[in-house]
Amino acid sequence: MARQVDRVYDFALPPLVLHTLYTRSAAALKHWLHIRPRNAITVLDTHDGIGVADVDTARGNNGLQGLLTRAEIDTLVKTIHQRSRGESRIASGSEASNVDASQINCTFYDALGRRDSEYLVGRAIQCFVPGIPQVYYVGLLAGCNDLELLSRTGVGRDINRHYYTADELRMALTQPVVQSLLALLRIRNTHPAFQGTFDLLDSAVDRIALVWTDGDAFARLDVDVTAMCASITCSSHGAPSKSVAAWHTFTEARA
Repeated sequence: MARQVDRVYDFALPPLVLHTLYTRSAAALKHWLHIRPRNAITVLDTHDGIGVADVDTARGNNGLQGLLTRAEIDTLVKTIHQRSRGESRIASGSEASNVDASQINCTFYDALGRRDSEYLVGRAIQCFVPGIPQVYYVGLLAGCNDLELLSRTGVGRDINRHYYTADELRMALTQPVVQSLLALLRIRNTHPAFQGTFDLLDSAVDRIALVWTDGDAFARLDVDVTAMCASITCSSHGAPSKSVAAWHTFTEARA
């Protein structure tokens, strides 16, 4: 499909990023980065749920090998339910008037148990993968599941569709995790290296190294999913410099 259109949504990326962060193995994600189309819009969350059909062996692949096995997908779904304290379970599947049983309804922040380090690592991967990053408004604000809205409407997807008041918006923007995410997005939106060439470097199974270069400009992301930390090194007026210090606030490992 990507050969026929200008852009496609990379709906395989969200479950693969979650799988990587849960298992501390980047093998499946790296495989996808080797074969995926580059003319993509990258997402981790949308107004709908977190889909698993795009990584499933059994659905829509004409018998071809899926990106995750059925057992890996089952573990992924169970972990989302566990990390979200069971909130995603009551909003997904046959519950709450869902139109797609393959989607897990949950904010991406809650799918990671509100763990800031993992959330920022996931967003960094999204920003460095080839394509145009799209960040859903609830995700931008590190929003949590809205159980009150879900109970009011009975629509599973509403768990990830919180209506922010002006005061809530101002408060959300002061969160350190949101400030760190905004710093990451500024790098992605302004650094000239992202107009150039992308490379996925060889690394250990628990490491990811993504590099963009355009002439003398470069931007590199190094991720360690065992320690659950990441760093960005990028050029600045011809000399390497670390990314904004606030971006490193949440790089500590967390069980």
